[in-house]
Amino acid sequence: MEKGQESKQKRKTPLTTIAISQEYAQKLDEYLKGRGITRKEFVELSVDYFQRTGFDLRGEAFDLSPLEKVAGRLEQSAKIMERHNEGTEAVRQLLQTVREQTAKQLPAPELIAHAAEEKAKAEAKSEEQEREIARLRSENSALQAYKEKAHRELCRVRDEQKTIGKIKVHTEL
Repeated sequence: MEKGQESKQKRKTPLTTIAISQEYAQKLDEYLKGRGITRKEFVELSVDYFQRTGFDLRGEAFDLSPLEKVAGRLEQSAKIMERHNEGTEAVRQLLQTVREQTAKQLPAPELIAHAAEEKAKAEAKSEEQEREIARLRSENSALQAYKEKAHRELCRVRDEQKTIGKIKVHTEL
């Protein structure tokens, strides 16, 4: 028997195919490349995780409510334990850790998109200002050259008038 037929006979559960776009297949392969797991293992582990945690991707992908629920449960436990004075400090530390982790969560996609949009606007404005500065510098250089030329002309005219004035003075005498 061939290898492919042996492996088919060894399988106890039938397999099925999941269709995803080529774009996401490529993203998945890039993600799995450094992790050392197969596509099949990834799907199985993901399904097990979501079933175990009850996490709903459609509504909670960037929602911090699961952490907030855990924080709420810990707060309730802390109140009960305070009444009984049992392990209050441990629960407070755990609650503080959960709050810190909640604060460290990544911003929502809308915030990221807005920040990227603002960055693009700022870069465009910066480029526009650089062009305006270059134009003004060029204009300033032209005006500076004109000023120097006018100054030289004024000096020449002044010197000529002094010379003409001296000539008149000498002729009148």
